Amino acid sequence: MNAVSMNNLWSYLQGLSLTASNRKWLAEKLIETPEKDIMSDKEISEGLTEAFVQLEEVKAGTRQTRKAEELLYEL
Repeated sequence: MNAVSMNNLWSYLQGLSLTASNRKWLAEKLIETPEKDIMSDKEISEGLTEAFVQLEEVKAGTRQTRKAEELLYEL
């Protein structure tokens, strides 16, 4: 996030009329570290390894795939 966006966000937050408990909640959320969203190096490596194994299976004809359109319709 660039400085202008940060300043705009700060101005917006200052303009809110929050109760003390709402301010406390917001402050806790702003300093919270989203640990569950951060992948370790090992998780990334394992994911890439699995992806390459699956890619080789597709190339060898031992794994079936779907068309991109089918995946989009699923969303």
